[in-house]
Amino acid sequence: MIQGGLLGILVTFCMMSYQWMPSAVAGLLAIERVSISGTDRLDRRVVLSLLDLPEDRSLLSVDLSSLERKVEAHPAVASASVGRVLPHTLTVIVVERKPAALFQHAGGTLFLDKEGVVLSLAPDRPAGTLPELVGISAVTLLGGDPETQAQARRGLRFAKHLQRHAGHSVSVDLSDARFMVGKTGGLVFRVKNEFQDMWQPYLDLEPSLRERFRQGSHEIDLRFAGKVIVRKKG
Repeated sequence: MIQGGLLGILVTFCMMSYQWMPSAVAGLLAIERVSISGTDRLDRRVVLSLLDLPEDRSLLSVDLSSLERKVEAHPAVASASVGRVLPHTLTVIVVERKPAALFQHAGGTLFLDKEGVVLSLAPDRPAGTLPELVGISAVTLLGGDPETQAQARRGLRFAKHLQRHAGHSVSVDLSDARFMVGKTGGLVFRVKNEFQDMWQPYLDLEPSLRERFRQGSHEIDLRFAGKVIVRKKG
């Protein structure tokens, strides 16, 4: 009789657990909090809008890969990682694209990241010391054309070399597909798109040119292998 009673209690407990467990699990999996980190320029409300979570959302029902793709569709987002944390929390880690250059065109000024991706409009007088790029098509750049973005990346690489060396504000003209024109201080540089092979020879020679540079603006032509051509301007 005792064994029968214990068995009856066990069966009753199992039946009650079977009915209770789904609602308990559902309670743990309900999304009550969305934790967003890594955002600096991007507003939290924008990220939530990109996620577009359904009303009956739960940690189990959401497709994490799909949510990541939605967030990464924003032009200011380089990558996103979405995960589940029990109980009740969906985590979103965003890696934002950072402004690396200003792109000047007829319609105004745009921020570009290091990959040549357009981030946003820049203010009329942007603060900071970002290099400026000019001479490429705003239409193709805004359209995400890979070749135009590659052209912007080449200009940015050269601008960074100039900026590290000269420490002045820098602009790079990319209007001629064969070479780039960089301006900093009183110096104008003409270089091939792949300029690195002639950059070090110029740096080796530059100490002997400093006195000459103090006398006015100069143009340094590094487009020809084995030659550093220096011309006084004006």
